[in-house]
Amino acid sequence: MKKRKAVLVCVTGQHDCDRLIRTGKKFSDECSLSLLVLCVLPVSAGFETDCEELEYLRQTARDSGAEMSVYFHSDAPLVAVSVAKKAGAAHIVTGMAGTPESGFIDIVHKLLPQTPISMVAKDGTVYNICPAHKDEHTAKTFVAQN
Repeated sequence: MKKRKAVLVCVTGQHDCDRLIRTGKKFSDECSLSLLVLCVLPVSAGFETDCEELEYLRQTARDSGAEMSVYFHSDAPLVAVSVAKKAGAAHIVTGMAGTPESGFIDIVHKLLPQTPISMVAKDGTVYNICPAHKDEHTAKTFVAQN
C-alpha cells in the first residue's frame, strides 16, 4: 500500500469549482499533505472547452500551491481513481453530484472504499463519505475531526 501523501480535488472545469480547491487546501494544510487538482473532461469537449474557466481554476490551484492536471477521457471516475492511487490520495474532494446518473462519486467510493470523500455544496457546506470501520466509535470520531 502506497503511503498516503496528498489531497486530491476533482473539479469539472466550472468557475465555481474554486470552492473545492479552497476546501482541499484547508484539508491539505490541516494534515500536512500536498494538494493536487484534477479535471477530467469528456473527449468530445476537446474543442468546446472553456479555456478561460480552466485557466481560472489552474491559477486558483497554483495560488493554493497545487498542480492542476486536465485529462480528456470518457470515464472520469476511472481516471480519478487512477490519479488518486498514483498520488497516494489520503482524501478526495468533489462537488455535489448534480446528476445521480453520472455516478462519479459512487464509483470512486466503490473503487476506493478506504479513502474519505468530501463533497462541497454550492453554499460551501461539506458532506463526508467516511470509510467503513469495524468500530462505529472510530467512524464517529473520524467524522467529528473533519
